[in-house]
Amino acid sequence: MFSAKALLNQGFLDASKWFESVERIWDIHKTERNANITAYDYINWQNKLLSQDLNKPYLVLYNASAKDANATVVCREDIDLEFIVESVCYCFYANNKSEAYYLTAILNSSIPNKKIKDFQAKGLFGARHVHKKILDIYYPTFKENNVLHSDLAALSETAHQKAKIYFQENPTPSSPSTYELGRIRIEIKDYLSEELSEIDKLVKRLLKSK
Repeated sequence: MFSAKALLNQGFLDASKWFESVERIWDIHKTERNANITAYDYINWQNKLLSQDLNKPYLVLYNASAKDANATVVCREDIDLEFIVESVCYCFYANNKSEAYYLTAILNSSIPNKKIKDFQAKGLFGARHVHKKILDIYYPTFKENNVLHSDLAALSETAHQKAKIYFQENPTPSSPSTYELGRIRIEIKDYLSEELSEIDKLVKRLLKSK
């Protein structure tokens, strides 16, 4: 990871100034506990920044904090800049597009999400913080020649395409509040109710066939 000085030496003036500011603010506000930790160590805490795979064409993302997992597929070729995953998301990097949509279908299904409810952290309004608990449910490894797997992937891709049209026709805030985000999730699930219902049927069969 380049320091502000290294970036300056390579001609990245604006980036150098930004990281210089980061270094200065960090040194002013860091606690005694973090006395020996640099701003760069903190940005790349536990190597979660530099360990990201920028070469895989597909990413499966789902939220860490919510009652249920809400997953989507990100295609790198659809984005002009490098896509970096933020700390509040979990990510799987895939080479195979169908595998990415297959996994997203499972994560978005109500079947596994209902199975983990008794084991989730609970707050004032019930279950929350799905985190890695959803990954405790058994998922068969994706196989291209498995009809059930392929059907799930195709249905998931159709839902993604339909969701894209919905958001084009119903623009959302670039930085929605927690309330707005919850409302958007409810609206899109209602809009995709037919596809999600079919996905649930297939996921139920999938988990029974393990």
